[in-house]
Amino acid sequence: MTFRHEIEHFFAAYVDAFARNDAEALSEMWDPVGLFPSPSGNFAMERQAFREHCAMLMAFYRQQGVVRPEGELLSATELFPNVAQARMAYRMLGEDQQPVAAWEHVYILRRSDHWHVSLTIADGEMAAWAAKGVGL
Repeated sequence: MTFRHEIEHFFAAYVDAFARNDAEALSEMWDPVGLFPSPSGNFAMERQAFREHCAMLMAFYRQQGVVRPEGELLSATELFPNVAQARMAYRMLGEDQQPVAAWEHVYILRRSDHWHVSLTIADGEMAAWAAKGVGL
């Protein structure tokens, strides 16, 4: 499997975990401690806290009317052996298949036995929800 296909496969599983509301599966796709740079300050979350965050995020999406997430890999670059940067475009679709919200995310991934997210920059998502008048 080529590098691009590996990353596409990883994010297909990532979006599928969100679609199934599977916080456990999603959190297992992250390093034991995930890093989150943000405009208000950087922070890190250990896996259990991140699992709880994922469950909260999935509930938040449902409250906003999201019934199906879509993700498209825009770019993937191998920065170093077993280290990659990926940019994803997300669309959260409602009951009528119309977008509820859309944004881009940037990820840094590491591969040991398989790819894991180490870091994400979620400024685009925070801005998308803020533009709709809801805080994430």
